[in-house]
Amino acid sequence: MAVLKWIDYIWFVGESFHRREKSPGDGAALIMWCWYLDMAMILLTLFHRIAGGLIFYLVIIPVLLAAPFLFCRFRYTAKRQDEIFARHSRKKTGRRLLAIWAAIVGIFCLEVLLMVLSGLWSIGHRISY
Repeated sequence: MAVLKWIDYIWFVGESFHRREKSPGDGAALIMWCWYLDMAMILLTLFHRIAGGLIFYLVIIPVLLAAPFLFCRFRYTAKRQDEIFARHSRKKTGRRLLAIWAAIVGIFCLEVLLMVLSGLWSIGHRISY
């Protein structure tokens, strides 16, 4: 699957930078931020519109919040980590990490703009009693 190759590459960039620079974020953290900012916000908004109420708070939110942790736990076994590093080991990651972060934030800003323009979100809405 082409999508999984992109996700693996994002994981590799974060993980290799973490290992090289001893930075606090790793590949799983980069996947987590990508999920939360670029996918979970849209899904939370849509599921809240479709299935609001108790089912939303007890089932949908925990599943969406746990998804990146479970995905990384089951996807990136020691064998798969070695395969991914062998495939991408010749590539530089410093600027690519910056490009990935710029893409994540750019997509998030575009999503917020589209959600506001479509009326799914509102800014400046006041609640009056």
